[in-house]
Amino acid sequence: MKSVLLVSTLAAVLGLSACNQQDSAVEAQQKVDQARQKAGEDLAKAQQDAAQQSAEAQQKLDAARESARADVAEADAKANEKINAATDQAMNTANEAKGDVAEVQADTINTQAKADYDVAVAKADADLKVALEKCDTMPSGQAGACKDQANATHDIAKSNAKRALDDAQAVAKDTKR
Repeated sequence: MKSVLLVSTLAAVLGLSACNQQDSAVEAQQKVDQARQKAGEDLAKAQQDAAQQSAEAQQKLDAARESARADVAEADAKANEKINAATDQAMNTANEAKGDVAEVQADTINTQAKADYDVAVAKADADLKVALEKCDTMPSGQAGACKDQANATHDIAKSNAKRALDDAQAVAKDTKR
């Protein structure tokens, strides 16, 4: 645009100067043609310079984009490493906590089972004493059979208590796994 304006101005100046110098029409035409040629050359050089500057700017833009992509990829990789490390740590902590909870739960089951066993045995012993006292009040022919029955009931109660204790201890052992 500047070049066209420059050519037009130059042509006008040359045209006016031709009037002052009273050049011949051929000389004036030659000057105008030379001015047009010079303006065309200037325009071509300006366009070439603009194209070169545009290419350099595009190269810089492409380099900046590539650098930004590399920075983003590096940041993503670092973030993923941190996320993975935090996830691993959280999972380890959760597993440790589960193990701790399982340990406490197993201990609780064992403690409760032992307490239940002790209560069941104490009840069986108390029931045996009461039954034996009742047997002592019976006639001697019936007392022996009564005592045998009381002892058998006592043995069954203790056996059931032991089985319940063993079952609870098995559950506690499985809970720790």
